[in-house]
Amino acid sequence: MRRPSRVIGSLLFGAAAIQCVAANEQVDVLSRETAPHGGIATEAAPCTEIGLNILKAGGNAADAIIAAGLCVGVISAYHSGIGGGGFSIVRFNKDDGTHDYEMVDFRETMPAAGTEDMYVDNTNVNASVIGGLSVGVPGDLRGWETLHKRHGTLPWESLVTPAMNLARDGFEVNIDLAAALQGYDFITEDAIWAESYAPNGTVLVQGDICYRKRYANTLEKIAKYGADALYHGEIAVNIASTVYQSNGIMTTADLANYTAIIRQPRNITYRNTRIFSTVAPSSGTVVLSALKIFEGFDDGNVSDSNPLINLTTHRLVEATRFAYGQRTEFGDPAFTPNEVRSKIMDNATFPVTYYNPENYQVLIDNGTSHMAVIDKDGMAVSLTTTVNNYWGSYLMTADGIILNDEMGDFSSPGETNDFGFAASPANYIAGGKRPQSSISSSIAEDLETGDIIIATGSAGGSRIITATLQHLHHHIDQGLNSTECVHHPRWHDQLDGFTYFEYKSENVGIAGYPNSTVAYFSEMGYNISYESTTGSTAHVVIRQPNGTIEAANDPRKLAGAGLAY
Repeated sequence: MRRPSRVIGSLLFGAAAIQCVAANEQVDVLSRETAPHGGIATEAAPCTEIGLNILKAGGNAADAIIAAGLCVGVISAYHSGIGGGGFSIVRFNKDDGTHDYEMVDFRETMPAAGTEDMYVDNTNVNASVIGGLSVGVPGDLRGWETLHKRHGTLPWESLVTPAMNLARDGFEVNIDLAAALQGYDFITEDAIWAESYAPNGTVLVQGDICYRKRYANTLEKIAKYGADALYHGEIAVNIASTVYQSNGIMTTADLANYTAIIRQPRNITYRNTRIFSTVAPSSGTVVLSALKIFEGFDDGNVSDSNPLINLTTHRLVEATRFAYGQRTEFGDPAFTPNEVRSKIMDNATFPVTYYNPENYQVLIDNGTSHMAVIDKDGMAVSLTTTVNNYWGSYLMTADGIILNDEMGDFSSPGETNDFGFAASPANYIAGGKRPQSSISSSIAEDLETGDIIIATGSAGGSRIITATLQHLHHHIDQGLNSTECVHHPRWHDQLDGFTYFEYKSENVGIAGYPNSTVAYFSEMGYNISYESTTGSTAHVVIRQPNGTIEAANDPRKLAGAGLAY
């Protein structure tokens, strides 16, 4: 019930990085005794600039991430926008001078009429990923409204207006959007899609100007009336109508009843830090579990030039495989780290069943856009949003909203994967339920001082988990800065029978894993797949001990930027 591999494969486009801190400003920042204003990273440079301008105007991290996120939904609409949903983790300051953490869950929900076997009994094999039946109730705006009400400082309208102006006045098609527009016939054949993306009969190319005037009008209403403008009234009617006309089941009541949920993040102590990450139905627990298992090995801080690096990497990969096995049940990572660690052999790897004894499928999901920000007061937000597969359900409403296809992330009875693993009952469909997600937005602080250290996360579906934990490992264990973290080659293993390693990609500045490392893993019994990039797009914002805040965009997305001042 997944899309053709051509669509999933489109997640692997490579790109180059932009880390923007003006040279004269960097010297100034390094010489200051107090913290600079902040740093932000997103996958679209204009959106990073919007977020930074919000910080300069006196906004905090919550304000900046909302404004930047709305902008990303304008430019990178192929996988983000107010027709989708996601999760954020927030570090916020309290009135008594202390700080705390919370998670905002704005994951899409199954419409109330959804049933456990709705895809099993459907003759359309793509019903869960294309068309009305794949659409979940969007959560983005309720989530961002919740974040703003709880932590924002600037007026809501001032956060929406920059994205509205960009959609109305036009923006330049960047290399990532240009690539995402290729290969989809409906973009030229459907008038409402063509209006924005193929106004002259052919899809826009890099350097063209894109106008999303319908979407701009929608954002104008949202700026004036808040999130209610989407969940009630004409916009809600148009969403339900679009879904219904494509054989879907969402109603205006589903939209009116949607709420964002405040959850308590999970946290672990890890070496000299405390790491906070998102909980079910997202997958921050998997990141924490892997790191907690790995923590028991005393060689975590070896550098890439150290002869022990291959063994260290093997141990981290093995810890991740066990964590993925736990994911189907979302167990508490603090309960069994020693027991699991004892199963890791330094000279061997094992079949998938060794790590996943419950014989449940491991979710394979797609898409997403991640962004992170740290402000001058130590407030931080790591946020990930998505419409799932590229262009979501392939449905756009009369208001220019691209609707998600997140319901394909549910499991259905009777499904089995290539290993014979059955679908996990924990992820079966129910009306109003939120499907599992790989999103793993994370924030770490110094264990002794409580100072913010890093805000990170990733896009890239199932590869979010491994990208996020590698960034935490690279900075906390190896001491890499933000630019070094995002440029480091990645490995990936999600219990699908393969272990992926990035090879050298000069066009994006990725050195790649050396042949000696791949040979080491092959000789140990891993089934290796060598790739140009492993499909994840992560961002890192770091606060150094001297107060300097640095931000870096993943080089795998050419159009992004990390900005700090």
